[in-house]
This record gives sequence, structure tokens and C-alpha cells, in this order.
Amino acid sequence: MFHFRSDSIFRFNILVIFAFTSIAFIIIGNTVSTMFKDREIWNKIKERYIQDNIPLQPERGRILDEEGGLIVSSLPYYRLRIDFKYVNNDNPKDAQATTHKRDSLWKEHLDDVSKGLNEIFPSESAESFKSRLAKGIKNKERYFRLYRGKISYTQYNRLMQLPIFELGYKYSGLFIEKDKDFSKDKKSLDNRNKTDRKNIFGDIGLSTFGIVRETTNNDTLTMELSGLEKKYNQYLEGIPGLGRRETNRKGNAITKIKKAPVAGMDIQTTINTEMLDICETALKKVLVENHLPAGWAVLMETRTGDIKAIVNLTKSVDHNGNVVYLETADNIPNNPTPNHALCRIMEPGSIFKTVAVTAMLTDGKITAKDSVNAYPSKVHFFGKQKITDDMYRDNGTGKYSMGEVLKYSSNIGMVQYIRKAYANDPETYTNTLERFGMGTNYYLIDNEATPRITKPGTKSWNGLSINSMSYGYGVQMTGINMLNFYNTIANGGVQMQPRIVKAILKDGEVVEEFPTEVINSRMIPKRVADEVTEMLIGVVEGVGLDGKPDGTGKRARSDMMKVAGKTGTADLINPKNGRYDGYGKMMSFCGFFPADDPQYTLLVQTIYEAHQDTRPADEKKKLGGGSTSAVAFKEIADKIMAKRLRLDIEDMKEENPSLPTVKKGNVAEARTVLKKMGMECDSEDNGEWGTITRDKEGGYKISTRERNTRLVPDVTGMGAKDAVYLMQQCGLKVEVDGVGTVVSQSISVGSVAKKGAVVRLRLRH
Repeated sequence: MFHFRSDSIFRFNILVIFAFTSIAFIIIGNTVSTMFKDREIWNKIKERYIQDNIPLQPERGRILDEEGGLIVSSLPYYRLRIDFKYVNNDNPKDAQATTHKRDSLWKEHLDDVSKGLNEIFPSESAESFKSRLAKGIKNKERYFRLYRGKISYTQYNRLMQLPIFELGYKYSGLFIEKDKDFSKDKKSLDNRNKTDRKNIFGDIGLSTFGIVRETTNNDTLTMELSGLEKKYNQYLEGIPGLGRRETNRKGNAITKIKKAPVAGMDIQTTINTEMLDICETALKKVLVENHLPAGWAVLMETRTGDIKAIVNLTKSVDHNGNVVYLETADNIPNNPTPNHALCRIMEPGSIFKTVAVTAMLTDGKITAKDSVNAYPSKVHFFGKQKITDDMYRDNGTGKYSMGEVLKYSSNIGMVQYIRKAYANDPETYTNTLERFGMGTNYYLIDNEATPRITKPGTKSWNGLSINSMSYGYGVQMTGINMLNFYNTIANGGVQMQPRIVKAILKDGEVVEEFPTEVINSRMIPKRVADEVTEMLIGVVEGVGLDGKPDGTGKRARSDMMKVAGKTGTADLINPKNGRYDGYGKMMSFCGFFPADDPQYTLLVQTIYEAHQDTRPADEKKKLGGGSTSAVAFKEIADKIMAKRLRLDIEDMKEENPSLPTVKKGNVAEARTVLKKMGMECDSEDNGEWGTITRDKEGGYKISTRERNTRLVPDVTGMGAKDAVYLMQQCGLKVEVDGVGTVVSQSISVGSVAKKGAVVRLRLRH
């Protein structure tokens, strides 16, 4: 019997099952196709629209000189756009409401925003900003360029305080466009500095200011720091922000700001850039003339302990095979440390005799009137120990006073004195050295070395140690330790804490200060300091029986003033065999000037290595502290005192000074300052770069010109900061020589700027 209803239901069920099965197979097929066949296509779509939270690196704080001038900074790198159409695929209603509020805010604040933008970016008028913004709002542009050019973090920070922008991305639409010029090209980077960090004066002071380098280790990006960059990183690094990364239809990466980064603080150093230049020039001259592999100089202000200049130079070879002297960095082959003056410990040689003499006088073991035998031979044996006097002089008396021992740098004389004072009590001597700070680490930068003093009872001590320690062996000192000891003598016995950073600043305001500090106000009795000073003057100014200068430091004599100081020449241990076999020597001169009213204390040390001296035998000459370091000392001292004299004369000018002169360059900030000072500014336009001149009526006239980054600009008359910025905007690499104002540039004005070419700027006061 046929059951129509039952058969119909059965057939219907079969059809439904078949339909759903077919759909299931279609879905599975599409899924498989998506997973495998179309995987690449869908990944590209995913990459186009994916949004990831990423950190936004803050601008690193700057390193400033003693007057707040720029030494090291990060280059500007922000390029800003606005998205006038808010999109929220997850919540269309939110997108609609937000877009409506954006439109209302822009309509209400467009005038105020345009005026504010003009104040931050004077090169474009408020009317121009308003016109462009209105057009972008009307067309709902997604990638509206707010400003045509890269801007600094300072400008960005001011921008974020304007109406609408202060509300954040959701209502302002502001985002950061990835700047291709700022992206890291590993092939073109100098391995000495792989970030946007820039020393305004080239490599000068690099080993002390430090290096910021990006490195990759196991696919992890890390930062390598050194010098002050590392020591004060907690202030300089700033606070990262948070952004959202997207890829637009053209495949360009953009970053939208969710939380703005906070720029790092600035550190103000004690460095005087003109003195830094003087020290580098004089030191380099001596190194070149004598074919020496390395040298360093440290200049300290006597009464404060402030380091005014520190230079470390090492011989290297450039890409063309030419010998050059570079501020020491860790990429120079066979270089023991990036900072010789602070991080290298060595036996100091005869400049340590001053320490031994001061110890004997302070401990009351010897008086300045005592004398010892002046042996006519240059060699004398104390027991089994052979002592040599390379600098023996016959003073006609057969005796050496303590001053003459220093003047002629007599090792034989020093051993006699030290044995008379401490032969039966060597521990008192080493304790006095410790009290003098000869074992102190001042921690001016990370990795600063700690000096070593051989002490009684240790494995390295023997019966002859006290002899060697009288003339600078058996102890290992850093340059800064020797300098600070001589500074204490110059300061009448008052020991100062060496200082290289004086303050931490945020937006120009001091947030933390590091004042000058007295370590010991009575480290050395004033009487002893005065006696030793007279002896050190004799080393430089003293004359022999014939009335001619005969002290070992005579080449440090100056026609401008009296100089006090001591030479030193110490043999270097051959690192291959641990012996003194003529491998090389360290040559020093340490002293202060003017001797009768000390203002500055200076240490100059140079290295000689026999295996690096490729000159013919007849060209080689006997080198020592007196013929190398003392020569550099004199040049530095003379130039610094000439500079000081010039400043003193300027201070004597009568009051009612003329109006200040404004350098060429970025006139926007100068315009603001002059207006704040109540001075009239006749401005032809609101351009950012140009010239400000004084007119006959006592006001200022401002003229600006448009920049063309394809052509080399004229930067003569500008300061280093503006000149370097403009050249780098043209894609040029900049080398700076000197300080002050640009007087010449190596590439002609108006010529085509070839990206990567090197332009040398010479600056002078």
C-alpha cells in the first residue's frame, strides 16, 4: 500500500540533508582554499589592516655645555599627518559620533589652532594653515599633511597643547608618518654611532660624552651606551609612548598616537667648548709631529674642580689609508679603553714624585731645607737595585735639595729621600697616599678605573717597593687622580670633588643640581702646598749655573705668566712578555697656571710605542714628558689665558652696551626673544630661516628666504646648531671644526646637494 505523506516527508528530508551537506562541503572547500591556495592573498589583506600597539620612542635628552649651549642632541624626526575621518569597524555608531564631534571641534577652534600653528611653525602663515585645514576637513582627507617638514620634539610638545590636539588622536586625528629618511639603513651607518644621536662638534669629546648605539643580538634590538650617555641614562632616555601601527592602501606604514612619549631631560656639563677645541688642537699637533699613537688632556678649574675640557685621541687609518687622530672610540683597533684619562690605569712615572715629596713634608718626615747626595754618575745601586738618572745635572754643590730633585727629576735623589723618610715605616707612606685620594674612584663615568697602590704585607710588596714608589712605579694611577692631586696643591691644600655634570634640566628649568663639593678642606697643610708650588715653579722656570733654563719642564715656560708643573716619563711594560724591554713609554706633564694665582690645572699625557715608530733611525729622537706633553701644555695654557685676557678686557667696557647681534639661521625663536625684550622687529614675512640685522633707529629688520633642500645652503654667519641642521636636511654629512660662527663651508653655495656627501664647516669666534 502506497503512503503518499510518508514518502513525501522522506524525500523532503533527503533533499534537506543533501542541501546542508552540499553547503558544508562548499564551506570546507572555501576554508581549505583560504588556508592554502589563497593564504598569501589574505595575509596581505591582514597586513594591510592589522593594528598593533607599539612603543613610541621619546626624544633623548641633550648634553649641554657650561652655558647651556648644545653639544650632543638627537636629530628632529617627526613628520605629522591628520586623519579627518574616524573609522571604527567594530562600532559604526561610535565612528559616526566621533566624526560629528571632530567636525564640531574643528569648526569651533579652527582660528585658534591656525594661529597656534603659525607661532610654532612661522614659515607658514595662519591664513595658509586655516585654508589648508578647512579643505582637508571638507574632503575628509585621511592623510592630510599638517606641516611640510620634519619637526623637533619641542615643537611637537607645543603642538599637543593646542586646542583639539590636546584631546588626543580620537578627536584630533593626529598621527606620525614613518619617515623614510630617518629609518636605519645598516649598510650606510657608521658603526661608531647607529642612532640619530649627533655631536655638534664632530667627534671631539666623544669618549666622555659617550656613544648611543643600536645593536641586534639574537634578533633583539638593544642599546649600547657609554660615557655620560650611560652614566646619566635615567635622565636622558625619557618615557616611551604608545601608538597604533597601520598600513594604508598604498602599503605605507603609519603610526597613530595613543599616548605621547615624554622627552628625556637635558644634562648640563661643566665643559667649555672653546677650551675643548684648544686642548684638542694642541694635543693633536704634538701627536702628529712626533708620530705618537695616543694622547689625552684634561683641564680643570682649580677652585671648583670643574672639568672644562677632556680630550682622548688615538691614531688610526681612514678609508684612504691616511693616518688620522680620532677622539678615542671602541672601534679603534688595539685600543685598551675608550677613555684613556678616566679608564686607563698606568704607572705614572715622575709626575708621581710630587706626590711623594708632598707626603714626606705633610708627615713631617723631611723638611724643604733637607738635602741628599747628588751622585755624579747616572747610575747608582741601592743594595741590588739599580737606579738610573737620565736627567742628571751638576749644580756645583754635590747636594740636591728637594726642589732640585724635582727640578732635575732625579730618581737617585728621590730614593734617598724616601728611604730616609719611610724605610722603617712604609705603611705610613701608603696610608698617606690613600688619604691623598690616590686610590679613589670618582665615578665621573661608568667604567672609570680604580687606582692601585702596592701595600706592605701584600704579595706584590718587597723590600725595594718603597724605592720604586718614590718615582712613580709600583702604583697604577688614572689621569684624573693625578690631575686632582695637582689641583689640590694649586688650591692651597683644599681637595675638590672633580665635577663634569652640574645640573639636570627639563624644558630649560633646573630639576636637580650637583653643586661643587669640597672633599677635604685640609688635605694638605697650606704651608706644604706653598712649598711644593715653589718647587714646581722651579721645574719650569728654574735656571742653571749659566743662567739658562735647565729644569725638565722648561718647554712649558710661558711669556705670559709663571707656570708650575712636573714632567714624567714612565717605561711601559711589554704586554707580550710582562717586561720593561723598551716597548714604549708614557710621557706626562701635569701642572697649573698662573702659578702665583692658579686658575686652571692641566694634565697632558702621550704614549710612545717603539714598534709603531716607522721613521728612519736618524729621524727618531729621544722623547720624554718635557719634549712632548710639556709643549702641548704650554700651547693650551697660553691660549686659554689669552682667551681669559680677552674676556677681562671686554668686561672693562663701559655700560650702555650696543644692541645684541643676532646670528643668521632660524630667526623664529630670535624674533620671539627680541619681542619679549621689547625690541622692535620690522619683519618682511613670517619665514623661519633668514637674517636679522640692526637698523639705524635701534630696532631690527628681519628678512627670510625659502629653503630648497636640493641645493647646498649658505650657512656662513650661522651658529653650529642651525648650520648642521640645514646641511643635514639636504642629506649631507657634516664635519665641524672649531667653535663660534661658521666662517667657511667646503661645498659651494647653490650647488646640487649630493646625499651622503661630506661638508666641512669651519667655525671661529
